[in-house]
Amino acid sequence: MVSKMAKTQSYDGRDAQEENAKTVGPIYESPRGWPRDLPANLLSLEFSNYSDDELRELYESSRREYSTAEVNRARGLELESREQKLARRYERAKKNSKGATSATTSAATGSSEINRSDGESARNSNDSPELTAKPSLTGYDVKGVIRDEFNEEGWTVMKPLLATHATLLLDDIESSRAIMVEGQSGVGKTMLLKTFGGLNEQFCRRSDITPASFVSAGPSKSAGGSTNTDLLPQLEGRTLAVRDAQTLFGGSEQTIRSRWGTMARIMDGDGYFRQTATHGKAGYDDIRFNFIGATTPLSPRAWRMMGNVGQRLLFVEWPEEEYEDGWLTSVVDGGERRPIERGQEVVQEFLHELWEFHGGSSSVAWDDKRPNEVIEVIEYLAKVVTYARASITNGEPQREAPKRIGKLLHDLARGHALIHGRTRLELGDVEVCGRVALSTMPSKRRDVVRALLDPDRVGPLTPSEAEDILDVSRPTARDRIDGVATLGLGEKVEVPGRGGTTTGVRVKSEFRWPAEVAFPEF
Repeated sequence: MVSKMAKTQSYDGRDAQEENAKTVGPIYESPRGWPRDLPANLLSLEFSNYSDDELRELYESSRREYSTAEVNRARGLELESREQKLARRYERAKKNSKGATSATTSAATGSSEINRSDGESARNSNDSPELTAKPSLTGYDVKGVIRDEFNEEGWTVMKPLLATHATLLLDDIESSRAIMVEGQSGVGKTMLLKTFGGLNEQFCRRSDITPASFVSAGPSKSAGGSTNTDLLPQLEGRTLAVRDAQTLFGGSEQTIRSRWGTMARIMDGDGYFRQTATHGKAGYDDIRFNFIGATTPLSPRAWRMMGNVGQRLLFVEWPEEEYEDGWLTSVVDGGERRPIERGQEVVQEFLHELWEFHGGSSSVAWDDKRPNEVIEVIEYLAKVVTYARASITNGEPQREAPKRIGKLLHDLARGHALIHGRTRLELGDVEVCGRVALSTMPSKRRDVVRALLDPDRVGPLTPSEAEDILDVSRPTARDRIDGVATLGLGEKVEVPGRGGTTTGVRVKSEFRWPAEVAFPEF
């Protein structure tokens, strides 16, 4: 139990340094038997306000020496306590400082008096060795834990979610970036989104959402008073994570159109105002946030109505899983809490340090140097999406311009680069865009579009092949082939068959999958 002083008194860094030498906190023993003799006031600090080396200095002056074995015993699959987290960050900073060159040591000594208000100076000084290299997923166990707890399917979904969230760091975006995880009920969408829990400075989590949630009709809400419960001002510089976004896509055509007309204004960064007869005008200007959510497959009506007000969402489909004998064991072992808690631990550590390094939202200036192939592939993917999700009116496709979807995919690739420690694009960053592009279209079109674009396909797509691939009847397979030809992605051709010829569809040359990018598996 933490002492009463730690509960009731706050300290800044100087207070802690003055007090830690003379204040001895309670003896703590972790679940793995690691004794801790720590000052209570040190444990009361907000760790996120200090670099690892600053914590090391505070920690070292107040603790006895612990062996590597003792430190390692404290590590495991359980969530870290505050004591364990402090000790781990100390050991990492100590190890890095021991391995530094004499020049680095000299530089660190010269910058020992850190001006903590100068965030960039502190991040770039050699006094914080763990922060001189940009945090990258390759240096954390996010991939391993998510794959272990949510299988490969969960990891393929997590990557675009992390990339979307990371776009908040970019300083040249004013509107929202949003992505929806779409999949059948029970696949694990909600549990995966729960792994973002605990990062309240970066995420605002809700069970469900409607446009009315952003600004209420009550009095004096936009004044920022203590009674303000409006959602919109809470979202500035954060990502809204909604576990059940299905409520945004249901209802009549008029309801969906009105709802997404409002959502479009909010997501464009223009803020939102409501006018009521009782309380007058209430609302907010210039709120930038991102949006991730989960939903079951949308109806064709929802796709059509969203298209009428301008598409602003990307989608990633949860891949279909194959259930082999013994699958239940992997689901029930460890209970429901273990996947969430393990996921939260690694996701929180990575995203916290990514934000800490860069300085928070709107802090990263982008390097515009990139291979020409990157732009070519993103332009191709944008064109695929605009053709594949076009509405059909009187037998003619009604397509949107590719500029918006191209920008969204380009920013998704930039977010992918950021979570891999780069501020410039590489060709590997667009692979995540390929999966998202082939998900950002009505669900009934996805399989036939993917089958048509698959670079391993030899020859036209025939009704018999479509029947097997799509698991539909032969008449439905013919309708799907006709539909993809009407969209303009392919052209009908006569294909020899048993007892005569049949009508198939061949991909147009402009839509052949680029050889530079791996075709995603679904």
